[in-house]
Amino acid sequence: MRHQRSIAAIVVAACGLAVVPLAFATVGHFTESWTNEPVEVFQPNACVKKQATGTGVESGSVRITETSNGSGHVIGETHGTIAFYEALGPGPWDPQPGAYIGTWTYDGRFSDQAPPNEAGAVSGTSHGPLVLADGTTVMMNTEFHLTFDKAGNPPKVFFAHFACGGSGSFTG
Repeated sequence: MRHQRSIAAIVVAACGLAVVPLAFATVGHFTESWTNEPVEVFQPNACVKKQATGTGVESGSVRITETSNGSGHVIGETHGTIAFYEALGPGPWDPQPGAYIGTWTYDGRFSDQAPPNEAGAVSGTSHGPLVLADGTTVMMNTEFHLTFDKAGNPPKVFFAHFACGGSGSFTG
């Protein structure tokens, strides 16, 4: 159906005709931003090959489109800084920070596509320099993707990948 709508829009535009906003109508467009919001992280750190935990601040913006059929489309950008420590605790619910690993400054992009049945997908990437405790600098990259099934069901697909420039990678 979406493919047919896209083709119809291209044909109408190519003919120079006015498009009457029926099936293409949107409920609203919104833009939001945030500055220096607290961030807490628990993740594998590919640069030191250990679980890491940390806190920092993040700023960013997001563009949201809600359609007349109840769908939502989100695209956002972030920028932040996180101080990482070795995670000594049992998991993200109680990470117990240990030795200082380094400070990561990153830029990221993310998107969320949510059809009306609540199935959909969210994904994103973040990358930037990680200044390690010994003063060396490496590049760290994170990627994730999560595909949701219909409301109430567990996710269908999930992956997270963490890579470090010149130091290999680690998937968690």
